[in-house]
Amino acid sequence: MEEFLLTRKPLDIVRISTALFVRVEEGEWTGVLKKEVENFENVLKRVLERVLSEDVERRKKLQGFGTGKKLAKRVRR
Repeated sequence: MEEFLLTRKPLDIVRISTALFVRVEEGEWTGVLKKEVENFENVLKRVLERVLSEDVERRKKLQGFGTGKKLAKRVRR
């Protein structure tokens, strides 16, 4: 998922949903909300460390996910 979030342009909700769908299809999805939020936060942290500072749009979109309770709330929608 990291490479997908780093390299696909443009980054939008469809592409992010596709990355999550691939995780489900490949059997990487645990089905436990708390664990999935933790997994996504870890991936997001690693991706943000690798995004070029010049790629302002990608950085803003990735930072817009939030973390912890805010992210869990978004996942439940």
